[in-house]
Amino acid sequence: MLTLTDREKISRGLAAGWRLCDIAEVLGRDRSVISREVARHGGREDYRAGPAEEAARAARG
Repeated sequence: MLTLTDREKISRGLAAGWRLCDIAEVLGRDRSVISREVARHGGREDYRAGPAEEAARAARG
């Protein structure tokens, strides 16, 4: 499960133009986890940590 801190790092990495595999390495996660997270919450252009965290919390119940 990704944390808000993880999501913030993803958001900053995307803004800096990092590749998903680089973000995954920094977070110690598999690239597929990062890829699914980004795709699920707006894609590279629209991903934001706060809304992604809110959606993930709502999905968990």
